[in-house]
Parts: sequence; structure tokens; C-alpha cells
Amino acid sequence: MNELTNTLHDELPEHWLRKLFPRDPFLVAVQVVVIIALMLLAIPVVTLVWTSLTNGEGGMFADFAAVMSHPQFWPAMGNTLIVGGGTVVVMIVFTVPLAWIYTRTDLPCKSVMLALITINVAIPSFLVALGYIFIFNPSNGVGNEIWRMIVGHRETPFNVYSLQWVILLQGVALSAPAFFMMVPTFQGIDSSLEEAAAANGVKRWTAALYIVLPLAAPAILAVAAYYFIIAIEMFDYAGMLATPARTYVAATLLYAFIHDATGLPRYGEGASLGLIMAGMAMILAIAYLYCVRNADRYVVLTGKRKAQTPIALTAGGRRWCWGFVSAYFLIGTGLPLLMLVWASGMPFLQIPSWEGLQQWNFQAYRNVLAMVPGLLKNNLILMLVMPTLGVLMAACMAWVGTRFKSRMRKGIDVAVMIAVAVPSIVGALGFMFFGLGINSHIAIYGTIWLIALAMTARYITWANRTISGAMMQLHPEIEEASVVSGVRRGQGFVSIVLPNVARSLVISWFWLALLSLRELTIPVMLSRRGTDVFATAIWGLNTSGVTDEAAALSMILAVMIMVLVTLFHIVSTRWEIRK
Repeated sequence: MNELTNTLHDELPEHWLRKLFPRDPFLVAVQVVVIIALMLLAIPVVTLVWTSLTNGEGGMFADFAAVMSHPQFWPAMGNTLIVGGGTVVVMIVFTVPLAWIYTRTDLPCKSVMLALITINVAIPSFLVALGYIFIFNPSNGVGNEIWRMIVGHRETPFNVYSLQWVILLQGVALSAPAFFMMVPTFQGIDSSLEEAAAANGVKRWTAALYIVLPLAAPAILAVAAYYFIIAIEMFDYAGMLATPARTYVAATLLYAFIHDATGLPRYGEGASLGLIMAGMAMILAIAYLYCVRNADRYVVLTGKRKAQTPIALTAGGRRWCWGFVSAYFLIGTGLPLLMLVWASGMPFLQIPSWEGLQQWNFQAYRNVLAMVPGLLKNNLILMLVMPTLGVLMAACMAWVGTRFKSRMRKGIDVAVMIAVAVPSIVGALGFMFFGLGINSHIAIYGTIWLIALAMTARYITWANRTISGAMMQLHPEIEEASVVSGVRRGQGFVSIVLPNVARSLVISWFWLALLSLRELTIPVMLSRRGTDVFATAIWGLNTSGVTDEAAALSMILAVMIMVLVTLFHIVSTRWEIRK
């Protein structure tokens, strides 16, 4: 073998030698990981296109025609746009004031405010929806029962099974992550503009409305466009609150095609609807990128800025601000979690009272205890496999995307854009077809491993954006100097680049692990007997009407999530101290 290698070294050009006998195994490994990641991202779109074009009996586009002629299709598409627009409006109503209060005022105890908003991000949407079902369902919701007791007749003022509640709760849920996107924008606006307005007799609130808000408008528009895409693909609230009233959006209609209670699954129609949803999301993603690209037209040229001077709030202003923050937390997380605690100890829903408290017990927790080991095993597999694969692939993609000018880099950019535009339920459907297609060769369909692959493909783009941002801050000269010193490019990636972006790797890993606990859409589409996780078990218990056990399992999941968030906070704090 050595003689053959020496002969080739003498006879073949250098670039052929590098292709036949790579001298940098780490670089080859990175390229292999990137190729696998690109294939993983392509699976949903490829399988959906193939299924939608080959499954119909009446011709190549028969399934598309069947979907568009379905009686629920056009109402569902209209409902989807209504929910998306309404969600964005509610989100902005909460996000903009929260970001302004946090960045532009001297409100005391801002760390508490930040913790409350972080809790809203961590708690899964389906737990919030379940809590509101216990409060405002029209039959025995606690809130409706209290109203009936006060008014004295049997009217039902609140019906949580409606699009209005989907819009409200989605908007509140998305305002927490949108807050973290908006904060840098409000922090970057020069406070001297408001000070100049105040010197001319303009009130601070007026300045915020007519100066700060217009300057932040491009960023607000970009955030609104991004979360409109998220809103139209969300399944949790629509699945739990709108479907019982037979009101569909695109995501729940797709779910109904695949999980038809009255007949066989309609895979071809589901695939066709999935492609329509992906096409809509792609158009919106392009609009979002356009907003971000043109945001620099509206920047304010300020040169060197002095330190920001926060607005001094009066005692009344502080009460109003804390009242707004408290109301946001109660609506988004506090009230539904309290309701879950109460419902988990009650054999049947009843109005909170001293007599009811004496009946509260742990029977529902004991009933679900037998389910916990199996659910915990599956969730732990997802928590270990999905973040590890996701961070590994995202790190390799980010390095190639930020350091190389090649066709692979362009492929990464296109793949990431397409992956962002593919809704969760559409991606899950694509992996369902993929699992079915290869099941005769690799028995992956109906296993936890298929769920892990689908979730990795879904969230790898989030990790990629986070790690790419950290790598952009690391100057390439460091790697170039190591290459001059004889260190191979791939070895430099492992020994130089990765240690310098380790914090972003850890943050991404913890966040993906948290998402694996919060995710409902992908597991509910792909889970089968023996592959249930906490989210699907709660979904099943609620669907079956076992409210106390659904609430008890929800509280166990909420405790697990809070433990993970606390662990992440400890790790990140120690990391900052070490730095």
C-alpha cells in the first residue's frame, strides 16, 4: 500500500492526490457530516413531492385536485391566515411594551421580569392550552362555573374551543421569544433623541410613541413577518382548542387527513396539502428575508453613543409597568399552571374552595406513575440524541458556511432556507413517508429513532443560526495562522474553532434538549405504541377525557422542564464567572 501511495505521489498531480488520499481526516469527516445533514434536511420535501405526484389514482396531480376540492380546504386556508394575522397583532401588543419597559426604563428588579418571560418560553404551549380548557371549556370549566354562580343562570360566557382563543393564546406565547428578538433593537436606539424631545417639553410616553416606535418599525416588521410564518404552522393550540369545534386550520386539516377516524389515512392528499403549506411558508420566508435585508435603510447615524439613560418612572408608572408584566405572566403561564395543579388533585373539575382543597389528593399522580418510566426513557433518548446530532451537524454546517466559498456553502444556504419554511407537521409527514419507504430495509418506522431524526431536521437550523453567529465573531486569521504553522484545516476546526465557540454549542445543546421536551407536533404525528413521550401521553389522556391524569402528567413534565432550565442557568452562570 505504501509503495502504491508513493507511486501515485510521483505520477499524479497534487489535486488528484488530495481527492484520492485526503490528508486531513477531520476535514473529510466534516464534509461527510455536512452531506448527511443536507440529506436529512431534504428528506421532507423530496418524500412529499414524490408521494403527492405518485399516490393519486386519477393522475399525477389527482391528490392536489382532491385537496383543493375538499369542503374544508378553503375555510381552513382562510382560518390559517386569520389566525396568523391575529396572532401577530396580539404578539406585538405584548412584545413592544415589554421590550420598551425592559430597555428604556429604570423599572426595578428587571431580573425578575426577565425570569418571568423566560418561564413563558420554557413552558410548552399544549400545557397552557390544557390549563385553559380546564378554565373555560363550555361544559364544566371553572371560570364558566364561577360566572354562573355569580350571575345566577346557566349561560356560558366563555368558550375556549374557538379561533379567538387560539389567536389570543398563540399571540401571548410567541410574544416571549419575540421579546428576545426585539430587545437589541430597543437597546440600540440612542436615548439622546428622547432627551432632546423632553428638553422641548415632549412627554416621555409621547416620545416613545412618535420617536422610538417609528425607529424600531423595520425590526418590528421583520419580527412580525417571521412569527407570522410560525403562527400559521403551529399545531398545539389549534389542535387542542379549534379541532373539537370542527374548526380547521391548515395544520389540523393535514393531521385529519393522516389520522382519519372514519377511514384509511389519505397520505397523498396529506402530502399535497403539506407541499401547499410549505410553498406558502417559503413565500413568507422570502418576504421576511427582504425585510431584514432592507432594514439598514432606516438606521440612525449617531457615531459614538454615550451610555443609555433610562427613563425615570414615577411611582404610578412603576405600578402600571409591573401590572402589565404581571398580567402578561398570569395570562401566558401563571393562571393555566395554577389550574393544572388544582385539576391534577381533583377527581372531577370544581370551583376552587376550602372544601375542595380538603379533597385534593395525589391519586392521579399514582395512576400515571406506571406510565412515567417508559415515557421518561423515550424522552431521555430524544434529549440526548436530538441535541447531540443537531449541534454536531449545525457546527459543521456553520463552519463550512462561514469559512468556505464553495458549492457546498450555497447548498447549505438553500437547505437552511427551505428547512425554515417547512412547517413542523409537514416535516413530520415527510419523515413518516421516508420511514415507510425504507422500512423493509431499515426497520425505523414506528420507532423513537425516526422521531429523533425528524426533530433533528426540524431544529438543526436554529442551532445553525446560533453557532454561525458565534463563528462569525471568530476571525479567520486565527485558523490561517495555524495552517501556516502546519496545523491541518480540519484539525484546526476541532482544536481551535470549537473550543472558542463552546458557549454557543452548550447553549444550543441545552435549548434543543428543552425543545425535545416541549415538542408535540412531530411526536403526535410519528409516535406509535411504545414510542409515546410525555407530550403525546398528555394529548391522549386529554382526548380521552381523563382530565386529572392529564393534569398530573402535565405537572410532572413542567417540573422536568423547570429542572432543565435551572440546570442551564447554573451552567451558563458558572461559564460567565469562569470567563
